[in-house]
Amino acid sequence: MNSMYRAQQYPYSKAIRYDSLSAYSVPKLFLIVALLVLSTLLITSSCDLMDSEKEAIEEDSNEVVSEARKRIIEESNTFTFDLLSMVAQDNAQESFFVSPLSITLAFGMALNGADGHTYDQMRDFFGLQGLSNEEINKNFQALSRYLTELDPLVRMQIANSVWYRDTFEVLTDFLETNRHYFDAEIESLDFSDPKAPDIINSWIHEKTHGLIDEMIEDISPQTVMFLINALYFQGDWAIQFDPEQTRDAPFTTVNGEQTTVPMMQVSEEFYHYAVDDWKVIDLPYGDHHYRFTAFLPADQDSYNGFADSFSRQHYQDLLGRLSKDTVDVYIPRFEIDFDYENIKEDLIHMGLAYPFSRDRLADFSRISANEPLEISDVMHRAVISVDEEGSEAAAVTVIEIIRTSIGEPERAVIRLNRPFIFFIRDAASDSILFMGFYAGT
Repeated sequence: MNSMYRAQQYPYSKAIRYDSLSAYSVPKLFLIVALLVLSTLLITSSCDLMDSEKEAIEEDSNEVVSEARKRIIEESNTFTFDLLSMVAQDNAQESFFVSPLSITLAFGMALNGADGHTYDQMRDFFGLQGLSNEEINKNFQALSRYLTELDPLVRMQIANSVWYRDTFEVLTDFLETNRHYFDAEIESLDFSDPKAPDIINSWIHEKTHGLIDEMIEDISPQTVMFLINALYFQGDWAIQFDPEQTRDAPFTTVNGEQTTVPMMQVSEEFYHYAVDDWKVIDLPYGDHHYRFTAFLPADQDSYNGFADSFSRQHYQDLLGRLSKDTVDVYIPRFEIDFDYENIKEDLIHMGLAYPFSRDRLADFSRISANEPLEISDVMHRAVISVDEEGSEAAAVTVIEIIRTSIGEPERAVIRLNRPFIFFIRDAASDSILFMGFYAGT
């Protein structure tokens, strides 16, 4: 049971095992929020007990996080937990997985085309008021570079692209700004060609290493542009699970029913918390910069609403209570493939209305000076696979723009056998890459 495998620098082409997803058991929770938030570096001292480790990690980093970037990270994490509440309410009986970072970066590109009240609302929605457009762009650029270069043992990639109809006149400043600050690939394409969706989907397939392929099914005659962000994450556990120790085990669902899932297990020193109302386990990847952090209510019967009411304050308070000691860890081997179908409606409900408005209320005059435009749709899909070696995850956000119609102390045991929330994050800055909820299916 104590056998373990120290992570080595893995081949980036490692195959991911896609076993049936369910979970382990205890009582009555069956959802698990997998919100890998790759878009917000939460830069507050959220975990005092881990300060020494965070300082050691920061010493190894060549990047000093600026005050403006801290602000972007801070506000992005606020967006993360607002979004968590919305997604959890919409998906009360199933697992979900979302990348707030991907959504934020896609709208960061769109912001460069907005003007007037539309620009103001988009900027304020993401908490960026007080920063100039150039400051916002520079800090998104620096944040992307920071995350992709943070850990040489983890593969973290960010890709952006702008696809526009070949007969549509786009202002050069919009294209060049996104090319410069977001490293966006710019492509003019004949949207009337039946092969056009396949061409865009091929780009998505490539940037997510095959985890996500088909996002665009057909292209409306009114569509003039797609803004796309793609994220890819692949990290081996710093301390891996022995596959021979994985056993089928019960997992209790939200409805109190039991299902069987492959349960991985390891006994080792980890940062964790197992007192009072919550159990938390913090599992490092690679060189310990990125973490998989799972939160499980201690009360077996307390699932109702725990995901949609899990706040940023809960997150910060619980991280501040982590301590390092030997712990027995049990976690399901699972995968989640989540298509966020209600994202547009949720964003509008959260207060982002002008970009989607008809009757010429949306102002994207920095994309085109000749035609009124609006965002007609937002598509978001995220996938994750967690196994004995580590995790592989990807997310894609597509923004569609159209012409506007009018002896020893008792050892703690943390057994993730009920629905739990988890995050993949950078330990030094508390930047959240992904957030998720695992429900057992």
